[in-house]
Amino acid sequence: MKHRITHIEDTVVLVSKSVLRFVKSPAMNRVITYIVSIAILLFLWEIASLAVNAINQSRLLPGPYEALSQVVKNAAELQRHFFASAWRLILAILIALAAAVPLGLLIGREHTLNRFISPMIYITYPIPQVAFILFLFLVFGTGSATKVAIVALVLFFQILVSSRGAAQNIDEEHLTSVLSAGATRWQVYWHVILPATLPEILTSVRVSIGLGIAFLYIAETSAALGTGLGTFIKAHMLYARDLAFAGIVAMAILGLVLYVGIDLLEHVLCRWKYVRRRPL
Repeated sequence: MKHRITHIEDTVVLVSKSVLRFVKSPAMNRVITYIVSIAILLFLWEIASLAVNAINQSRLLPGPYEALSQVVKNAAELQRHFFASAWRLILAILIALAAAVPLGLLIGREHTLNRFISPMIYITYPIPQVAFILFLFLVFGTGSATKVAIVALVLFFQILVSSRGAAQNIDEEHLTSVLSAGATRWQVYWHVILPATLPEILTSVRVSIGLGIAFLYIAETSAALGTGLGTFIKAHMLYARDLAFAGIVAMAILGLVLYVGIDLLEHVLCRWKYVRRRPL
């Protein structure tokens, strides 16, 4: 019996130490930071709602409680629209990455390509891609293909410019040392150029998420019918603003999930950035 009590005490101590270690871990600190930030944002939203409604003497801007309660009440419908928007945005990001990263790295490192293709980028990049929405609707129709295409087109230029700049900023000594060791051009790109530019590429993806969501909203609201958070928000903005803001909350959650996902991906693919350097 005494041995059993001692074993239970040891188990309790071990569990307590594990919980304490988790609470003090960087992951838990980040979770707490997110919770505090969201709480502050909701508080500011409530203050803005009270001020706007007092000035206009009407329920013009729903508060966070009204919007979040609608999220709970309409969870099934919002989930359907959420996943429709999520897969379009993720697919657009993957298409943009697959097309822009290899081209950007090649333009950044190959002087001939840089000389001829960079002027094309300078001409086409400033063109507002939203101007192509009607053309894309004519080509692909009003389905998901157009919505994915417009977002992928926008993100393509963002990632292309970032990839090209990151490739141009690589220290030439790193390339020279690898080439002198007998590495092929493919090995240089795979083992030196891509790892060196990956943090900046992921940063550009992180920055592009907000832009991608904005253009996805434009694309989804441009179509008469269909699924997606943009369609849901547009359908309720005039006559049921609490429902519309529930859609806006869902869109914010989509952005947060993607931001966190990119952060986790960066921790996996760019582990050297997060290794603590020991003092000499």
